[in-house]
Amino acid sequence: MPKKIQIERVSPDIPAKEFFSQFVSKRKPVVITGLLDDPSFQGRKWTDLDYLGAKAGDIEVMVEPIHPTANQYGTDVERVSMTFREFLNSLKDGEGPHPYLTTQYSEEDPDAETVFPPPTNALRDEFPVVPRIMGNLFLQQVNLWLGKSKAGSSSGLHHDFHDNIYCLLKGRKRFVLFPPSEVKHLYPYGTLATVHPNGLIAYEDIPVRSDGLSKRAACKARVRALERKIDALKAKSKGKGKAKGVSKEMKALMEAHDEALDELAELALDEQEGEEEVDDFDALMGGLDDFEDAGAAGPSKGPDDEDDEDEAEEWTGIGHSDKEDDDNEAGDDGQDDSEEDSDEDEDDDQMALGDTKAGPTEPSSFSRIPTAHLHRYLDLSTTAVLPSTFSPSDFPGLKKTTDPYVVELSEGEMLYLPASWWHEVTSTSADETVGGSGIHMAFNYWFYPPDALDNFDAPYRDTLVWDYLRQKDTLPDGSHEPGEKTRTGKRARGSVGGEASKKARH
Repeated sequence: MPKKIQIERVSPDIPAKEFFSQFVSKRKPVVITGLLDDPSFQGRKWTDLDYLGAKAGDIEVMVEPIHPTANQYGTDVERVSMTFREFLNSLKDGEGPHPYLTTQYSEEDPDAETVFPPPTNALRDEFPVVPRIMGNLFLQQVNLWLGKSKAGSSSGLHHDFHDNIYCLLKGRKRFVLFPPSEVKHLYPYGTLATVHPNGLIAYEDIPVRSDGLSKRAACKARVRALERKIDALKAKSKGKGKAKGVSKEMKALMEAHDEALDELAELALDEQEGEEEVDDFDALMGGLDDFEDAGAAGPSKGPDDEDDEDEAEEWTGIGHSDKEDDDNEAGDDGQDDSEEDSDEDEDDDQMALGDTKAGPTEPSSFSRIPTAHLHRYLDLSTTAVLPSTFSPSDFPGLKKTTDPYVVELSEGEMLYLPASWWHEVTSTSADETVGGSGIHMAFNYWFYPPDALDNFDAPYRDTLVWDYLRQKDTLPDGSHEPGEKTRTGKRARGSVGGEASKKARH
């Protein structure tokens, strides 16, 4: 039986720059022994379900029933639509099992996912957009997680595609954590493409950059950023004649703009492969003039889901299939971690990396290892049930993993988890005799993973793209307001971030 490593703990008043240097830049998880200290954070109020119902009760949400045989969430069980008030009332019922509120998206239009999905859109005045402690990271999405389970319910082993700050408001959570490098031993459904230097895992069906943007989203932003620079230079040079310095600068910008448009056209053509040829250039650009969402993408992916892989849409962040040529991505940011392995047990390693003849039936970022097997291997209590076809010999790589962190998170604490850290989460409700609700509740932020790890002020390497995204989403008072809409691609039923990127139920 492997050892269980204890995780470091820090105070919530740690300076943001120190937090970045000690944990974010080192891609190191940590428990924070308190909730956010931002004055605008009012999350403690939400544990009063009557208050929450008065604040957001009329909003419609989708909730997930527990799987009837696996006895866990994060499966292909069909979600149920109801008002948030109806869901809250269902939690007051003593009879279980109870449904679970996870990441929200529209069943009819999975691309309509927002940075502030329901019910968080009704709570916008009660939390900061970017908490002080997270410094200069760029927000991808916030979520409210709410359920009820006296015995404990599991999310399944998976990883997200964004940095996570996880605030536990009620109940208990037990996290089992493995670093991204253990992908070679944890049997993801997806086929590994690369592990970026910042730890972000990319799969063949999710060819993302190290900052979490798709190539097409980044290229669109680059086009717009260059257009903004060209317009500014034109305005600056008005009435000043044709100074050599200005015309030389303009020429360089125009050339860069042309190159970006060519690249965008190629990416659009790649997506059109196998479909009827599109002659209209504007149509080929896929709504470039309506580009309002490149900086606000998701799923872990997200924790969730709808099964329609034939209609893969353009997306702006992790967890969504681009159907684009990915031949430069691995070489650009680092080697596949699996290349460091010896040839020993090559067949087992290939299976562990998702290289199987059958196509994936679950999002790429979820592990094939049954939760009950993981718990038994680590000698942890479990309510999960092994599949009838299970055999321990199916997962020999599990014994090769490094010793995991096992984190017991209590209400009033937070966990920082860098992108692509593997985690299985068991959620247990608070005692109904204390406070009366008997629920577990958490609120989390996902941020685009930084890839300039030595730069607190500018944590993303592609400064042209990220400067544009920040300027585009800055309010008059200087605060940050991410784009409201995120195109996310089709999701797999019961998953959080799409067929290829279900985000977990935490």
